Amino acid sequence: MRVLYTAAHGGFSAEAVPLGGGAAVFEHLIEEWSRTQPFELTAVTPAILGTSAPSGGELVKFGERAYARFCREFERASTAVILRHDPEQTVVLANDISEGPDFAELAAHGYRVYSIYHVDVVAYVAAIYGRGAIAPETTVRWYPRLRWCLPEMAKLVWEKQEASVRHSRGLIVPSEGMRDVLLRCYPDCPSEKIHVLPWGNWNLDAAADPEPLRREFGVPDDARVLLALSRISPEKGQDLLLEALLEWERRDDFPEYPLWLFVCGDAAFMQGQRFLDKLRALAGRLKRTRVVFPGYVTGERKRAFLALADLYVFPSRHESYGLTLMEALAAGLPAVCLDTTGARSVMREEFGKLVPPSGLRAAISRLLADEEGLRKMGAAAGKFARGQRFSDRAAELADIIAERQ
Repeated sequence: MRVLYTAAHGGFSAEAVPLGGGAAVFEHLIEEWSRTQPFELTAVTPAILGTSAPSGGELVKFGERAYARFCREFERASTAVILRHDPEQTVVLANDISEGPDFAELAAHGYRVYSIYHVDVVAYVAAIYGRGAIAPETTVRWYPRLRWCLPEMAKLVWEKQEASVRHSRGLIVPSEGMRDVLLRCYPDCPSEKIHVLPWGNWNLDAAADPEPLRREFGVPDDARVLLALSRISPEKGQDLLLEALLEWERRDDFPEYPLWLFVCGDAAFMQGQRFLDKLRALAGRLKRTRVVFPGYVTGERKRAFLALADLYVFPSRHESYGLTLMEALAAGLPAVCLDTTGARSVMREEFGKLVPPSGLRAAISRLLADEEGLRKMGAAAGKFARGQRFSDRAAELADIIAERQ
């Protein structure tokens, strides 16, 4: 059996660009399956576009129109590549939905297609643009009447997701919450078609020494360090964290110790740069908190930031899972998270707090005030995350698409 693994954000591992969790899952699945060899595997990435293929750096800077064009180009090219293979001997695994192949055409030719949902994009749009006031299933019902006035990118989101649900043999989601949302949006979808696979933790490398970072930035030994680690984009909610710190600075209970915040990540995708400018402006209003934007970090430098921090803050407005949250927990960091579908599927009371945006300040304040409690939470976080092995999930997924489950 041959598996054709399509990934519009795949193949850029040599570039230090913030392509997101889906790209990271792709790279780690390729690495794991290359080691275990459960089937013959071929990656279908933007390299098939030849000279018109964007670099990773170009991809994350596309505006909406350019990104929609890229999605359609990759859809056509990846579908053409797949159609050259025998459907009786080929399984298609789609790592992206809006950027995926033509699901209807592949089903018509008899291909078995499995779709990985890193983000339920319809739910994301409802949460971010609808500010949570409109349920995802409502937007699905309204779409046929609104299609005529929507931009191309919005049409891609709704139409490709519906086609994926309708024509895939199986849907892979990282949380029960995402499964429930999909079933509400598409009530005709059989529940057994959706497989819940929380990705777990792949970062089993030893912790890095934080002292070089402490010297590089001049972090005092008695400082408490907060860390947020993700791409810079509105859905990641770093502005909510900065606003919570502004609120704290106005209160009498702001601590005497130095408080530092590292916001690691680069601006990415449609609204990233504008949002980064907003974050820098907010950070400039903080007078008692030192805020540093170190850019996109990977490898040993990322592990060093995790070792330097006292508390991880995960302020995303919308999350389907939380890969960086798992990395932080595996490094022994307690966490404060906004209460999203993804964070809810990971967090436990023994190693962190789930709060609404209005609760961020109080949760951070309480946890930082309890040094012994932080140490105990950190130990519990590490124990939990190290037990959630990505290699186990990769093996489960291989069994699903090979229909050995």
